[in-house]
Amino acid sequence: MYTELFETIYPINTKKEKGVVVTAVDPFALGDELGIEAGDRIMKVNGRDLHDFLDFQFFTGSEDRVRLDIIKKSGEGAALEVEVGEGEIWGLDFEYFSPRQCANDCIFCFCNQNPQGSRESLFFKDEDTRLSFLHGNYTTMSSISKAELDRIVQQRLSPQYVSVHATDPEVRRYLLGRKRPDDVLGKMRYLAEHGIELHAQIVLCPSINDGQVLRRTINDLAELHPGLNSVAMVPVVFTKLHNYRDRLTAVTDAFSHALIREVRPWQREFRRRLGTTFVFLADEFYLRAGVPLPGRAHYGDYPQIEDGVGMVRRFVVEAKKTLSRDLVSEFEIKPGSLRGTVATGELFYPILSSYVNQFNERCGTRLKVAAIRNQFFGEEVTVAGLIAGGDVLAARGSIEGDFLIVPEQACLKSGNVFLDDLTVEDLERELEMPVSHGGGSLLSLIGNALELERRECARKDSGFPQYHPRLSALSI
Repeated sequence: MYTELFETIYPINTKKEKGVVVTAVDPFALGDELGIEAGDRIMKVNGRDLHDFLDFQFFTGSEDRVRLDIIKKSGEGAALEVEVGEGEIWGLDFEYFSPRQCANDCIFCFCNQNPQGSRESLFFKDEDTRLSFLHGNYTTMSSISKAELDRIVQQRLSPQYVSVHATDPEVRRYLLGRKRPDDVLGKMRYLAEHGIELHAQIVLCPSINDGQVLRRTINDLAELHPGLNSVAMVPVVFTKLHNYRDRLTAVTDAFSHALIREVRPWQREFRRRLGTTFVFLADEFYLRAGVPLPGRAHYGDYPQIEDGVGMVRRFVVEAKKTLSRDLVSEFEIKPGSLRGTVATGELFYPILSSYVNQFNERCGTRLKVAAIRNQFFGEEVTVAGLIAGGDVLAARGSIEGDFLIVPEQACLKSGNVFLDDLTVEDLERELEMPVSHGGGSLLSLIGNALELERRECARKDSGFPQYHPRLSALSI
């Protein structure tokens, strides 16, 4: 779910207009010299219509002479012609496009189980190859046109991330909730043959796209290598709120264990034949099965880390490096300091608590790790990134010490807003202690814990008897 993108960058459900609106102009750049202003709408470049800022970048990128058709913010039309010198930049910022929405009705879609009253962006299902290129969003390409495929090739919108799920046409049709099957392999082959880097995803739904269907899918996708760089398998997750829960079977610990055994020979063969693991399992499968995570080399350059593949291994690698340092001297850590709580999801709790305990033993600190039960989406959801602010407040009995650290993935970086609209400041006010996210590594967690301790010490020294986020910030 890309709620931060849709609330801070990309508008939802806005009226689509032609052209692209300039939002800012750098002084002394080419756009400023031509008299282009914020609020102007550029309609065409050399006679070609603009649909978004990517079009502008592409159409002007290699041209020595450019003609712009503009509608000024006053409403007047204007035509500008300019010779673009070597090294000159336009210096223009543009409005972001409104993402295309997904027309599928996937039976596993997480958006189908959002609690009532959830923020609007949680219900938005994007299906936009531009977002795939810019941010790594997955698209099914089920309704993509030939013109859109050609645009990806022409403008080199690479890489692209494709939700495949199954290459058996009928199984894929059923999973996507479509009336007719589509030729996803044909579309991917076209892009791969034209030099577009691809990555694929399979949401594994037991009894639907596992077993023989899965083997066919992997074999079919392997034929697209090296154009298709990697395939990620992630577990289906659904709760009692899901409107298609009667069609789905839950991923169990036993299923995860059997899947790992089944996939390992494929991975060995791909490493021998293709020089890469190629098919990667989400970390959740290993954690659920109680099977050790693969080593660092297994993941290569972590091509699917944003899909939860290799994230735990990377954390462990960096945590071991951090614990090998002289942290007491480096950070001037005092014995008995850092008395606070680190909140995480139930799935990651054993890993995080192990390394935090090692840190405590080496440095004499008193950090505590608390596993937060998800009540917002349901107890079936155990990952840290989907913890809501209300879940943290509901677990206040397990929060100890002078400060609280929450998972970075659980709150939007732009405003530290949780998925239930509670903010970090709301938690600070309710819990009467400083709160922050811990970053993506043990080292960043330690650094943020030290900063929170400093904030709390400054508050106490200032004489404020009760915690107040604004007053605490002013007192530092």
